[in-house]
Amino acid sequence: MIGVGRMTARAADRAGGPAARGGEEMPRDAKRAADTALPHGDAERYLVGGVNSPARAFRHVDGAPLVVTRARGAQLHDDSGKAYVDFIMGWGTLILGHGHAGTDRALRHALSRGALFGLTHPAEAALARLIVDAVPSVEHIRFTASGTEACMTAVKLARAATGRAKLLAFEGCYHGHSDSLMARKSAGITEGAAQDTITAPLNDIKAFEELIQRHGQELACLIIEPVAANMGIVPVEPAFLARVRELTTRHQIVLIFDEVVTGFRLGYGGAQGCFGMNADLTVFGKIIGGGLPIGALGGPKSLMRHLAPEGPVYHGGTFAGHPLAMAAGIATLSELKAHPPYERLEELARQLADGLQELASRAGVPVHVNRAGSMLTLFFSDAPVRQFSQAKGVRRDHFARWAVGLREAGILVPPSPWEALFLSTAHTERHVDKALRASRSIFARGLAA
Repeated sequence: MIGVGRMTARAADRAGGPAARGGEEMPRDAKRAADTALPHGDAERYLVGGVNSPARAFRHVDGAPLVVTRARGAQLHDDSGKAYVDFIMGWGTLILGHGHAGTDRALRHALSRGALFGLTHPAEAALARLIVDAVPSVEHIRFTASGTEACMTAVKLARAATGRAKLLAFEGCYHGHSDSLMARKSAGITEGAAQDTITAPLNDIKAFEELIQRHGQELACLIIEPVAANMGIVPVEPAFLARVRELTTRHQIVLIFDEVVTGFRLGYGGAQGCFGMNADLTVFGKIIGGGLPIGALGGPKSLMRHLAPEGPVYHGGTFAGHPLAMAAGIATLSELKAHPPYERLEELARQLADGLQELASRAGVPVHVNRAGSMLTLFFSDAPVRQFSQAKGVRRDHFARWAVGLREAGILVPPSPWEALFLSTAHTERHVDKALRASRSIFARGLAA
């Protein structure tokens, strides 16, 4: 793990100051602007909807966006000073919790050497080596600035390698907001960009087989979340995933695993290590950056060589392999490798999932809890949720009452019925018990509209 080395603690704390000014502290005006809590009305004056990502808007629960000023461990604080137990955890990124000491030290050390080089530096290969050693299907890595960018590049690479145009994705899965992967999901996408995108229902073997029979020779790639996490947690059923692997191999379709969420969360080798199945290309993000913006694409050399400068598929970016993201990622993966937390996270998540299911059942509230490892979703539904069509039918009003009630009790869950709760190593049984006690009270009061 990267440490501060021979820097004193005071020097490390001051390392963020402008180098040209001899390591001075942040200018007072800049510090005041960064620390000042603005009313949300002021945020709306300058930001679209007062946010920079729609998931932060809290509109699914008819609430105002939370304005966060600081976070540590399993807690964060809003601009009024109220503390919350955080089960969002940077949308799954912060598996070690907020402000993990090792990651913070690595960031201070990296920043003392320079915030951005725009050229190759040793930490890029160091983080790539950790990923390659952990995921057998990956031999080469290309870092990007986001998961969206990595997914977009994976599709482009697959098209170049196969000479085919079409891609297959699954309803309810999210692979970033590039045009082909948001086909028929967003305005502003032309029919030309959407025409080569085919969608299929998840966990429906018959429908999948029929699509492959019709389009198998046209498909460059199939992209899938090995555990769907963007319609809420919906595990991909083993028989379905096995059939996906079988038919993509038979028809020479590049199988892309989107492990932006599951990578290094389900286990140190990601979903592929847990399921004993290799993808042709794998997309990573979130955890591998330790809380900094990042994405990555990995696969065998035979496919990755199509990327420039070795091949004709262009990808480039000023912030690809950013020194701070590399440092935070190395610190995070090194900690996960040295002290694997997965059994404990699994147990905490099981306690939360089972407790929520039992409390809802006792109160007569129709609920199904889907869980995979340390991530889970509470679906207010009479039937199990295994496809997007079922996820869309959940009781949004019930979810809103539960989420708002938890927020009032100092517990933060994603403000959407189609997101996941995440556990981190900073969570304890006490945090789980607090969430269960608050949920018991909410369920007991009734959720009928």
